[in-house]
Amino acid sequence: MVLNDKLFFQKSITCPVCEKPFTRYTLRKTQFSIAKRDIDYRPIYVGQVNPRLFGVCVCPTCFYAGEDRFFCPRMSEDDLRRQEYFQSHKAQWEAQSRVRAASSGQQIWKDQAAEKLKALTPEDLAILRRISPLLQKSASTIIAKGKPYNELQKEGDLDAAIRAYELAAICYKARKANHRILGYTYLNGAWASRDATEQFTDEAARKPYKEFENAFLREAINFLTITNKSTSLEDAFMPDGTKIPKENMPESRIFEIMYILAGANRIVGNLEVSNKFIEQLLFGSSGAQGIMLWFANQARDMRNVGVGMASSSAAAVVAEEESDEDEEGDEDEE
Repeated sequence: MVLNDKLFFQKSITCPVCEKPFTRYTLRKTQFSIAKRDIDYRPIYVGQVNPRLFGVCVCPTCFYAGEDRFFCPRMSEDDLRRQEYFQSHKAQWEAQSRVRAASSGQQIWKDQAAEKLKALTPEDLAILRRISPLLQKSASTIIAKGKPYNELQKEGDLDAAIRAYELAAICYKARKANHRILGYTYLNGAWASRDATEQFTDEAARKPYKEFENAFLREAINFLTITNKSTSLEDAFMPDGTKIPKENMPESRIFEIMYILAGANRIVGNLEVSNKFIEQLLFGSSGAQGIMLWFANQARDMRNVGVGMASSSAAAVVAEEESDEDEEGDEDEE
């Protein structure tokens, strides 16, 4: 799939791990909008341009990967000056944002887990360089295509898009990202795999992408289930007995995660688990408004209709969604 160059803006960046320069092709945000959502909250976009295929920055030399906000490229002197200017005004801008949000009844959330990934420590760089062979192995089928990774991404290559989320997950694990960020990364990988599946009618061609989707979706379920437990008032524990660290999230994000878990478990056939999350959503929705009421209504429809339904409209979601300082998963595409 060859896309018009005008859909992208180009930026020359230097990989912080291997220190090699390359061109990052970033999709312009004005080029896409959401039409509706699947039961696991996957956004389905209007038209032929799918931003999910371009959501991860991958170094074509060492295959270090991450979302643009977490990639942390080496900075030029101009970039450092801009960052210094931003940091000097950040507190003032954040205070103004909170005042505006409070006046409109919105909620501002400082995502500490995301903030942690916006800088690379020397320890991060050391371990990322050590896992280079693992990244190379994961990208082997893409390397075999004989084109630089960033050029394949620009062309909307489905295999490169799917593998990018796997590479990002490997790098995030090396950087000790929390369960929520890992869960959303695998979730986006599952969604990209489903995007690919839908491009084909032949079952033989669809099969490998469907297998990728199931594998990614199960990983997403595992990590987001832990995330959901981390918001509980009571202590929760991993299977090995490790205590799950608490995470403070806005109620709207907790509803979102429960909704995703209800839909994702339904897709993989865990109907009993899915129904438990649906019941939790409905039980906690008394007096809910805005996006939380939308999740509750969609959960009720999911219970009544089953796996085949998709939300009828995403416009209400976008309009009502509460304001977070750092959006998760596909949300930063909006």
